Amino acid sequence: MLANVKIEQDKNDKHIHRVFVDGKQIEKITHLDFQINPLEIPSVTLNIEQMSGIDFEGQADVNFLDTPFTIQNACRILREELLEHEDLYRAFSASIYSALNEIPEGTYIDKMPEIILNRIIGEE
Repeated sequence: MLANVKIEQDKNDKHIHRVFVDGKQIEKITHLDFQINPLEIPSVTLNIEQMSGIDFEGQADVNFLDTPFTIQNACRILREELLEHEDLYRAFSASIYSALNEIPEGTYIDKMPEIILNRIIGEE
């Protein structure tokens, strides 16, 4: 949605910002992403439920995130990145392959997913 946006930094505490969308103050912001790209409308993405260093007033594209910081969203982003970047996909696949190759013979199948997951998340 395109809206009038005003971002004010607190004069006494530079870590506190107030965000107004069409004149209404937005409360409990946990994340604010402010981007200005040449020749584009500024973009403000807000996660509701604190931030640093910006005073801005003007038109901006405002996006409210419902669930930006969840495991499901992280998995969706990982999937998109793997499908978009073939080199990353190959490296990820090679990591899983090497984890499978290093599983000792006789390891029970119910232990294998844990071994693979530990490799993926960097535990081993």
